[in-house]
Amino acid sequence: AGVEKCYTVLAVNAFNSTRKRMSVVVRSPMGDLWVLVKGADNVMIERSASSDPLLRAHLAQFAQQGLRTLVLGRRKLQVEEYDEWRAEFDKAQTSQTDRERLLTEAAERLEVNLNLVGATGIEDKLQVGVAETITRLRRAGIKLWVLTGDKLETARNIGYSTQVLSDAMEVMVLDVENEAAAGEAESLRRTLTEMKACVDSAEDAGREAAIMVTGAALEKVEKLDFSEPFLEVATRCKVVIACRVSPLQKAWMVKLVRTGISPQPVTLAIGDGANDVPMIQAAQVGVGISGREGRQAVNASDFAIAQFRFLQRILLVHGRLNYRRMCKFILYSFWKNAVLTLLLFYYTFVSGFSGTCMFEGLVWTSFNVILFWPIIATGVFDRDVEDRQALENPKLYENGRLGLDLNAVRMAEMLLSSLVHSLILFAVMMLAFDRTETIHANDYYSFGTTVFTWLVFAMSYRVVFVTTTINVVFVAAVASSFVGYFLFLVVYCRSQWLSPWMYNVDIHMVQEPLFWIGLIVVPALAIMVDSFKAFLILEFLPDRRGLALERVTLRETRRQLTMQGAALAVTAAAGQRGPLAPCQEEGEPIAKEAQPLPLPRRSPLFLGSGFDFDHPEAGPRRIDLRRNPTAGDTSFVDEHEPPPPPPVPQGDMEVGALSTGGCAASRRPRGGRFSQQTLPHWQNTITWRGISKAALVTGSVLLLLGIVVRAKTRSVGEFTIQYDGNFRRGIDVTDEEMTFQPCPVPADGGTSSCTFNVLVPMDMEPPIVVTYEISPFFQNYYSYQTSVVFDQLEGKIVEADEIEAYCKNQPSRLTDSGDQIYPCGLIATSVFNDTVEFMEIEINDNDPRMTWDSDYGRFANPPNYPDGNGTSWLFDRYPSVTDEVRGVKSRRFVDWMFPSFFGHVRNMYGYINGPLREGQELTVRINASFPVASLGAEKRIIVSTRNGLGGRHSMLAYVLLGSGLACLGIAVSIGVIQRLCPRRTGRARFPLLTAQRSRDMSQDSDPGSTPGDHGACEFAAGQHEASVRPGQDGSPPASSDGGSPLPAGLMAL
Repeated sequence: AGVEKCYTVLAVNAFNSTRKRMSVVVRSPMGDLWVLVKGADNVMIERSASSDPLLRAHLAQFAQQGLRTLVLGRRKLQVEEYDEWRAEFDKAQTSQTDRERLLTEAAERLEVNLNLVGATGIEDKLQVGVAETITRLRRAGIKLWVLTGDKLETARNIGYSTQVLSDAMEVMVLDVENEAAAGEAESLRRTLTEMKACVDSAEDAGREAAIMVTGAALEKVEKLDFSEPFLEVATRCKVVIACRVSPLQKAWMVKLVRTGISPQPVTLAIGDGANDVPMIQAAQVGVGISGREGRQAVNASDFAIAQFRFLQRILLVHGRLNYRRMCKFILYSFWKNAVLTLLLFYYTFVSGFSGTCMFEGLVWTSFNVILFWPIIATGVFDRDVEDRQALENPKLYENGRLGLDLNAVRMAEMLLSSLVHSLILFAVMMLAFDRTETIHANDYYSFGTTVFTWLVFAMSYRVVFVTTTINVVFVAAVASSFVGYFLFLVVYCRSQWLSPWMYNVDIHMVQEPLFWIGLIVVPALAIMVDSFKAFLILEFLPDRRGLALERVTLRETRRQLTMQGAALAVTAAAGQRGPLAPCQEEGEPIAKEAQPLPLPRRSPLFLGSGFDFDHPEAGPRRIDLRRNPTAGDTSFVDEHEPPPPPPVPQGDMEVGALSTGGCAASRRPRGGRFSQQTLPHWQNTITWRGISKAALVTGSVLLLLGIVVRAKTRSVGEFTIQYDGNFRRGIDVTDEEMTFQPCPVPADGGTSSCTFNVLVPMDMEPPIVVTYEISPFFQNYYSYQTSVVFDQLEGKIVEADEIEAYCKNQPSRLTDSGDQIYPCGLIATSVFNDTVEFMEIEINDNDPRMTWDSDYGRFANPPNYPDGNGTSWLFDRYPSVTDEVRGVKSRRFVDWMFPSFFGHVRNMYGYINGPLREGQELTVRINASFPVASLGAEKRIIVSTRNGLGGRHSMLAYVLLGSGLACLGIAVSIGVIQRLCPRRTGRARFPLLTAQRSRDMSQDSDPGSTPGDHGACEFAAGQHEASVRPGQDGSPPASSDGGSPLPAGLMAL
């Protein structure tokens, strides 16, 4: 039995990462004074009185076994020496300045001439899944730099056991020894040159290179300013392991990578101890592991995890998904705003370069408010691959690492796509609807809102196209976008105090048949353009992700078919139903989870606890029991440890203890109703079959619409009389349907009266509409459009200041004689006042069908009408438009006051309620008073019948037919390509033009895990022992809650 002795502690020299040791001064029961020291082997041996070869041999043997070592030493003190040192120590402790430095100097005086009494070697076990995690990170293309305070041999052994190093690598070691200061720079330069040549030879042989560097070598590199050549060698290596480094050196290496490499890489540092804090804070992303070594690393990090293996989910699953979601969010946000901006730019050509916005002010400012819901749902729920697929195929991570989803090329592609989509919408608007007869929906406010609605639908389609995961939340977000837009229109178009011009615009819009045609045509063309572009890219220039996903899908399909075939074979052989699945009651159908699954890599009977003394990756690390009989003996620990939990399956899916029935209960938090893992969803996958079917259906619908519109157009009777400007024949118009009878306004003003005869080219049944057209005439010119006071049109009394604010031009407010113009403004003082008469039939120019009743009912004359002195009334200026009785309540005037959306005016003049017969001669009298010579404009009178679509739509029919044929051509071309020269699944047609060569895409090289010395190149600069060699951190070995993740911090580039 041992004898207990009581030692009195007199002083403590605390541990720090620079000293790498700690010591205590004690008094023995016999009264002797001793200093007891423990620390890293390199600093302890330097302070020993003599060198013990046996101790050095044991330390090397421990390091080869992967053990973390400490050396113990002591020295007996004399009373006089202790008293002198104690006075210095007390003075340092009470110092107000440089306290740490003084304490360090005091400890240095005491910890010398030590007698080494032994060494300890403790196996700091790795957590479950460390090697697997490192392997996957390397397959993802992430460079691993391991920064540790362990000995060189220990770091090498751990590197092999964790599969950071492999036998296939050329492992180089950079270490330094003391030599004359004059030669150390040249020696280090020569060493780095030789290492660069070794890397070149390894690359020529198709092998990977790795470098191991000691803290002493790093100190020389920093001191002699060899950072650049060292970094050049290190970055060409697949793995870098720095051993015997201090916390400050760890942070220095991270900063060296961040500042020395161009373009700047993204660095991630992970650690579990206080000595990893500087490295974590120096990296762009810091990850702390919570465990028994404290919370310092967690408190200093950006992310906190419980075990190292969770890092693969952070990077390969969540990091990759969040990167793709963020890229989609950014690209879509820029794309939709680019489309809107380009449309506004195009409209400047239609509005006389006046800067008029295409849409009403509050309507277009609601654009981002309406459309932000769907893309947010995409940014939260979109998942292009399952978690298991992302973990099994780490190369999918390369899209984020290489920035393939958001770069200059992607931005240029996005801008080009926005240009195409904006041109589609603008072309449909201008070609199909510019000269189209509408049912009172061609004014600036109604047709502008119509185009904006088409834009909203096209943008909503786009977000569906870029979204891979369609679930109920995403559908609700898209629906809420539509519902929110229509609620906004309903509320806004009922609030006259906000914008009287927008009153009932939503009703005018939805009652226009062309609105619904455009609502089909614009998104359909956008869909086909995007789908065909996606097919061409997928077929001829597929990216890394697309090819990898194709191979993943192909492998899973084959595996499922194999499993199904095996299950069917077993069932057929047995001739009866198999045994019940675990947790399945008699008579209960077999659940999907109970179907046959691939066998686990290891039997559950042999699964250990997964903590301190379990070796799930490759067994214990090279422990030779013949040479070390007690190595791996844990009997003492087992006697004092609580009983281990029941066996649990290992892997990426966390499973808890077995329940009574033998079924594993999940340790993961139960997902909510809207969690991504449990929410039912549909994957939106682009295939050539889907695109060809969509093109076929879309083309058929557009062709059908084109045929219907063409038939409706041919049923419309129409003839045109042009009486001013240069004569131009319209599209699809015969000579009989177009007549030119010049009747220009005199150059000095006044009225020109012209009478002539025309023949009716076809039978025309009522209702017959008489329309006047002025082209070009920019009623949408900004200053022209905004020069009106709507309160005056409603008969309200308006203050003079408000009149001057809106009617800024004095001629639009006052006559030459000084009378006040009512209503004022450029629109109200430039009313079209030409008159048209058919001698044989009456034209009703005040027919209720000429304007919406909601607009006509709001126009009113003021209370003092028409008795106001000094006022120029509308009937005074334009007696041919209205009379004293009607005033502003003239249908022609009301229609004129709502400006045209296009660069021309095409308004109703009146209705003919009787029929016209083919060959009937009409005598036409025109009184021309509206001058257009200075504008270079043309004036026409158009007489036409009406149909369900409004009037003639020849250009719209041609656009629909051409678009339908184009869609059918897309379907045919896709079928021909797939029939004659299909691309192999998972293989690129032109490997040199794709984002990755076919060899890189088809092979995932797994690094080896068996340690060895094959291919090692060691370099030592100098021949003498270094005076200062930073060594092991010296902190007592401690295991976290699942074993230490790594002996030191890991910096992943």
